[in-house]
Amino acid sequence: FRSWSCQAYTISPPNEPLQQVSYMRLDASVECGSDDHESITDVAVGFIVLWPVGSLVLFTSLLAACYKPLQAKTPNALTRATAFLHQEYELTYFWWEALELARKL
Repeated sequence: FRSWSCQAYTISPPNEPLQQVSYMRLDASVECGSDDHESITDVAVGFIVLWPVGSLVLFTSLLAACYKPLQAKTPNALTRATAFLHQEYELTYFWWEALELARKL
């Protein structure tokens, strides 16, 4: 979110009226509203969208990979590592955490 954080400065070139210019707080070489700033904010928007969708895909993929070991009640390294996703649910509802995350989106 810091890509949208800009600091405004008032400049006064000789024999010209006062002007206001804004630069990014984290990188003062990037003027807000410039092409460089637009590309930075586009990347930030991409990551803001990617994070929740990527989390849902990752959790669902991990739970799908755990399906057979959980049903067979033969825990392996993956089921133990992903226990935070399924251990609080009954075996038939082990996928509930992914569904809850999708609901929150």
